Amino acid sequence: MAPPSRACDDLRRRQSARAHRPLHATDAMNAAPFRWAITSAGKIAADFAEAVRRLDGHAVVAVAARSRADAEAFAARHCDQGVVCYGGYEAMFEGARDHGADATYVATQPETHAALVRELLARKMPTLCEKPLAATFAEVEACYEYAAAQDTFLMEGVWTRCFPATVEARAALRSDAVGDVVAVQGEFGYDIAQGCPASVRGHRATGGMSQDIAVYLAEKALLAFDSKDFACVDARATAVLGAGDGVDLSVAAALRFAPRRAGVGRGGVASLLYTGQCDTPETAVVLGTSGSLRFDAAHHTPTSLVLSTRASRTEAADDAMTFPLPADDGCHAWNYPGSIALQYEALAVQRAVASGLAEAPEWTRADSEAAHGIIRDLKRDLDAQLGAGTAGAAALAEDIATPKPGDV
Repeated sequence: MAPPSRACDDLRRRQSARAHRPLHATDAMNAAPFRWAITSAGKIAADFAEAVRRLDGHAVVAVAARSRADAEAFAARHCDQGVVCYGGYEAMFEGARDHGADATYVATQPETHAALVRELLARKMPTLCEKPLAATFAEVEACYEYAAAQDTFLMEGVWTRCFPATVEARAALRSDAVGDVVAVQGEFGYDIAQGCPASVRGHRATGGMSQDIAVYLAEKALLAFDSKDFACVDARATAVLGAGDGVDLSVAAALRFAPRRAGVGRGGVASLLYTGQCDTPETAVVLGTSGSLRFDAAHHTPTSLVLSTRASRTEAADDAMTFPLPADDGCHAWNYPGSIALQYEALAVQRAVASGLAEAPEWTRADSEAAHGIIRDLKRDLDAQLGAGTAGAAALAEDIATPKPGDV
């Protein structure tokens, strides 16, 4: 048997030479691979490039990084041959006609997302942007408004929505498999002290766990209370804050959803916990009048789903479903758990762009804005408790100099 490194090299040569054939694609989409440009040479960009490298019918054709040398090193390590490399993002924007990408994946630092997205939309480039799409709700709205004005596809990369387990859960909820939804419970946490990008903690205005992972729990709440049918009418939070910087490290949130119209259900509540102070089991459950849907660990990369139908208070019938991740050849050490499944997100973008859609049905503008609205309201509630009101980032920055009771 060949050594692992040689086996991986052989595999990559076969990947580079093979004819690409899209998965779940129409015959019209088989003519050529779906071509990706990537902005960034960071860890999540590397995982995305490696995921699509293993996906029939997809190819990375362009990479931009802060320097051309960084882009070339990234392409040599994570892409097949023939990739156009750019030093600086503006160079990639100007070279769009040369590299011929069908869509661009934005994976730079979060505070740069909105500006880069606008540059791409200005050139009518279909764009998949790693979450968060922007630092504030207003910026998120502005990005989607501009995408609509440009008549160009835009998706925030909430990849959880593209997993088969999530697709199945959504279909079950829409078919009233658990009856009327009453509540959602979920938690998500990891110990940031064990190593994470500095931007995760950042400072109170732009960092913290609300900015980093709250979207995964908002996604679960919105899965149960679809943004088309329900509105979040109340969002409350309490938190453990960082000493001296006021960053939200652990947050317990309570949400209430009300129906937008008659006939969609009574609405309900969500109880959500997210933290950067410890690793959590990462489970979530949707509770309904006749049953429940449970995502076992890890719900942001779900591979299992349990539909429980209740016969009485003490009796229930469980239907356990499993959804294995795509096949992994083992040649890439993934930076983030489950990243091979970024293939699902890439396929969602391909289907939407090939169909001429302005958004992917898995995670729409309405979903994205609803999620960011929830996060905004939770942060406002925390700010009000701290005496900062809703004056914004400048007031917040002035307020963090003195640690408050409970800060760590």
